[in-house]
Amino acid sequence: MRRAIGLCGVLVVAATLGLLGGPTIQDLAWDCILPSYVIAGDLNGDGWDDIALACHSCDTILVGLNPTRAPCPIPWPAPKAFVLNDSPVALAWGLFGGGVGPYYIQVVGGTQYLPAWTAFKVSGSSASLSQLPAVTVSHLTVGDFDGNGSLDVAILDPLGFKVLFPQGGGGPIDLSAHVQPGEPAFIATADFDRDGDLDLVISSGTSLLFFENDGSGMFSLKLTKAIGLSLRAIAIADFDGDTDADLAVVDPQFGALATLENEGCWEFSITARIKMDQGPVFVLPFDCDRDGDNDLAVAEFDGDFVLIARNNGRGSFSVDLLFRVGDSPIGLAVGDFDRNAIPDLVVALYGGGPTGTGPAAQIIYNPCCATDDCTGTAPCCDQPLPPPGCEDRHP
Repeated sequence: MRRAIGLCGVLVVAATLGLLGGPTIQDLAWDCILPSYVIAGDLNGDGWDDIALACHSCDTILVGLNPTRAPCPIPWPAPKAFVLNDSPVALAWGLFGGGVGPYYIQVVGGTQYLPAWTAFKVSGSSASLSQLPAVTVSHLTVGDFDGNGSLDVAILDPLGFKVLFPQGGGGPIDLSAHVQPGEPAFIATADFDRDGDLDLVISSGTSLLFFENDGSGMFSLKLTKAIGLSLRAIAIADFDGDTDADLAVVDPQFGALATLENEGCWEFSITARIKMDQGPVFVLPFDCDRDGDNDLAVAEFDGDFVLIARNNGRGSFSVDLLFRVGDSPIGLAVGDFDRNAIPDLVVALYGGGPTGTGPAAQIIYNPCCATDDCTGTAPCCDQPLPPPGCEDRHP
């Protein structure tokens, strides 16, 4: 049953946990009831990565703006609260605009119960919802699907069996012949056939559903690939160095992370299943150790872990790092919050948020403890702060 919750507070109490021989983990004690999704990126265009957190049961999106030029760990100020009248479940962001401009950065969110969507600038003070002809929303993504140079929004409705395009793109995608009620969980985009158009993939129950873009933003089912039992989040990146878009997908019911190689011509093969029996619900690609290969971060909801599956080259993975985090990690995002050219992770914690329940999110600084280009050391690994002056090397 949905709880009736008033406006979330925005008090920030930041704490750090120094792990001997490992990265610093920083608590973001934002007042956020049931944090359900997190994104990171330069949301206000100042050159520093920020954080947005969907607070499901207080109908709010919190945006933490990076104070800039601060040493690690970042002294995050109180987040801005963008209040909605429904529960946000997914977020994205991008540079929106049409024709020759102007272009502007917006955060995009989808809400569950109305359902509806929102797009807003973080420089503003409010966000409004636009109703959708849908039953509910489970996920969304952004991309230029119709090739007109402007970002579009694709929203997944798992009960109405469709994908909607409320801003740009083509017509709706009818999923009714391909899915079971409630199963479509996640939607992602990539140019799988390398024809210059963005295609779509949806995780739904046992299978990945691949939809080919005809170039105008109209999609047709190209391939159904059985993978597991109850698929959730999808990560897309070139894992084997052949420039094709490969995939990784988590399955909490099967207890596995599966990786798939894109062999071209809409052929995908399962290259590995890595056992993860603590409820893997989210997977994210990033070059953790800066060796040029895309690694994977996985959130295990039941075990309160974030795992790093390191790419050993040519798409072969092994889990060699495990971080215990707060209660029920449900989402991940990557950003360089201290701007030292080393990627950091932020994890949304579904079991945290309100006072006494633990942090709403945590930042794992430099999870692979890579060497900083400026200092020759790994800041936030084995030391509380990087040497002074390094944070000023970027104008």
